[in-house]
Order: sequence, then structure tokens, then C-alpha cells
Amino acid sequence: MQPKAAEIIAIFSAALFPLGLIFLKKGYDHSTPLYGTAVVTAMNAAVLWAMAFLFSPVHLSFSSAALFFVIGGFIGHGLARYLQFIGLHHIGAARNTTLIASSALFGVIIAVLFRGEQLTIPIALGAIAVVAGVVLLAHESRKTKWNAAYLLFPLAAALLYAIMSNLYKEGLDIIPDAILGGAIGLTAAFFTMLLFIIPEVRKNKLPPMPVVKKALPLFAIAGAINTVGIILNFQALKLGQVSVVHP
Repeated sequence: MQPKAAEIIAIFSAALFPLGLIFLKKGYDHSTPLYGTAVVTAMNAAVLWAMAFLFSPVHLSFSSAALFFVIGGFIGHGLARYLQFIGLHHIGAARNTTLIASSALFGVIIAVLFRGEQLTIPIALGAIAVVAGVVLLAHESRKTKWNAAYLLFPLAAALLYAIMSNLYKEGLDIIPDAILGGAIGLTAAFFTMLLFIIPEVRKNKLPPMPVVKKALPLFAIAGAINTVGIILNFQALKLGQVSVVHP
């Protein structure tokens, strides 16, 4: 029952992330990818910690297994998310989401090689279909005005997301709590974002606050949607294999 439940939860999680990206894209009209990423990440961490203190064994956040969530949050929900939002800004939500889906291929390869998970024919075909989509998008760029080099941002994010999922799965095998794992990971991600945003603040490169305030409601909606997606994603990883859940 657990594998099928993991697949269903993963599908709902996957449906929420593109929806959140639409609101983020609208918010970028009044702000920047950097600021939007930081706001959404901070909101994710705050909500998850509030839930963790109510429902999770918070003392486990000091165990050595928490390091998997810390590293995963740093490279995934921190660095990868920033790269993803830059791609969203340059090539739009539809193309960006398609390329982020290539994370499925990376995730399966990592899970099979390093976690010993089984590669089935449906999973392999799904990964091939994702690669075909990337090739078609690269070909499309020749007929339009956007630069194919911008594809590198979501592709790099996809690889980092795949590594993140495998690290999170390792952590969840030891600390099987989706909310606590998400809280730790998103906290690490927020501090990662500070590494990018503090230099921008010092250089006064962020938009004026009156302009940013127009984006905050959109970022808040995106953050709420994204938080639910993250919780579902962690729960799916807890119940199922990376090679099944991540694609």
C-alpha cells in the first residue's frame, strides 16, 4: 500500500509546484527572483517549524541524521530554487517547469547507482520522455527570441534537486518525519539565500520597498502553495523510493 500511496502523494505535490510558480512569475513584475526566492523560502521555513513544534519530535533535529536535511536544503531548496526562479524569469513558467522535470532522469540515475533502487521499464521510459522534452525545447529556442543558454539554469537546478531528493530520502530513512525534515531543510535553504541577498542589499540593487510591497501578496500565495507541496513531497519520499517519487 505504501508505494501506491507515495505515488499518489507525489502527483499532488508535483501539481502544486507549477501553480506556485505562476504566482511567483506575477510577483517578479514588482520584484526580483532573488527577493521572491528569499520571501518564499522564509515563509516555508516559518510554517514548517510552527508545525514541527506542534506535531514532530523536534529534539531529533540535533541528531547526526539531520545533516542530510541540512545539505539537501542548502543545494536543493536554496541554490537549486534560486537557479530555478532565474530560469522562470527568463524563459517563462511552462518551459522552466518542463526542464525542471528533467530532474526525474538525474534522480533515477542517482537512486539506482548510489541507493541500489530498482530501475523499472516505466520509470526508464518516463525519464527518456523527459530528455526528449528538453531536446524539443532547445530546438524551439532557435525559432524564438529567447536564448537557449537560459536553459542551463533550470537544468542545473534539476540536477541539484535530484541530489537533494536522494539526501532527503537518506535522512527520512533515519528520521521518518516529513514536517521536521522539511523544517530543517528549508531553514538551511533560507540561510543559503541570505548569502545571495545580503550583497544585493548592500549594493542597493533590490527594488524600492513600495514596489516590493505589491509583490508580497503574490509571494505569500506562492509560499503557501509551495509549503503544502513540500510537505507532500517529503511524505512521499518517506513512503516510497526516490526512483518512483522523484519522477
